[in-house]
Amino acid sequence: MKKKLIFGVVIATVALMFSACGSSRIQKATSERLDLEKTVRCMPSLAQLDVRPTRVTATSYANELTGLNNEEQKQAVVAKALSTVNGDVMIAPQFNVAKGADGKMTSLTVTGYAATIKSFRPMTEADVTFDETLLAKTYQETQGRKVVNTMTVADVEFSGKKSVSLTPVEMVNKNEAQALKLAKEKLLRQEKADVFYHAQYNVTLDNGKVSAFTLTAFPGKLVNYRKPTKRQQLALKPSVTPTIFYQTIAADIKTVAPRCQLKFGTGNTQAKESELKETARAAALKKYNADFLLNETFYFDYQEKVITHVTICGTPAVYANFRPLADDEVVDVKLVPYSGEGAPREEQSAAGGIFSLFGSLFKR
Repeated sequence: MKKKLIFGVVIATVALMFSACGSSRIQKATSERLDLEKTVRCMPSLAQLDVRPTRVTATSYANELTGLNNEEQKQAVVAKALSTVNGDVMIAPQFNVAKGADGKMTSLTVTGYAATIKSFRPMTEADVTFDETLLAKTYQETQGRKVVNTMTVADVEFSGKKSVSLTPVEMVNKNEAQALKLAKEKLLRQEKADVFYHAQYNVTLDNGKVSAFTLTAFPGKLVNYRKPTKRQQLALKPSVTPTIFYQTIAADIKTVAPRCQLKFGTGNTQAKESELKETARAAALKKYNADFLLNETFYFDYQEKVITHVTICGTPAVYANFRPLADDEVVDVKLVPYSGEGAPREEQSAAGGIFSLFGSLFKR
């Protein structure tokens, strides 16, 4: 009797277990998702510039530029010049490279006009032009999508220039890239900002490690969230990172001397015409304290395929009366004055060097 009772309890327990298992169902299915973007794009901003009417200059020597490439050298000397007047942007820079008798650079000098950013404002459609036919094209591109979300944009409200420095503790075992990342994060937290523009920094490295680091930038906050029109989207091209366009600055051209003719000896070296042009140009600009030469032309004297003399002709001129371009002003697109591209060099070496810079001055 007892054995039958135990057997019955076991059977009942097993039955309950199977009954419980039978009531549990697992369902599987495949599906597709169409997620909407959650990014907010920044409407472009226009930076209002205030240009100083007088030129600013600075020189960096070879020991200050060690380890930098050509572009980094230019950035360093421009930053040095701007720091003397607390400027933000350099307009029409001229770069002069001085070299020693061994052909190595001894110094890099920049001369240009310093401008400061005095304010920012959101760009409008009136600031740009675009092709009206793109409206239809953009509409067609959206038709093949199953799900679309309307674009969200925001203006960027910039504040004044702010700086942040890393503490000795924050700089421990940091290289330049790590220090820059930390300083950017610190500036955003300090100013409670979303983005920043025009980030510049000064860093001191000791054996590759950072010993001093200061970052300067214009912090900005995203405001005025809204939907743009198709025309606004095409004209202004909002992006997920802030885009800054500088205000169009106009400058009149003022001649400072009659058309000149300068002739230089080359030391009978195998210098290229392009190098001799740069050197002659730098010497002429220095002589007349000019920004560029109008109607610039060159003549070369040869002796057995070697250039012995180079002559530069042109009318020395400077930029004057910097101002925002007015709506009714006409821009001379045909006149493109020399802007310093190519780093003209002024070299003064011993006899037999590339340029002895002797010769005579002739005026027409």
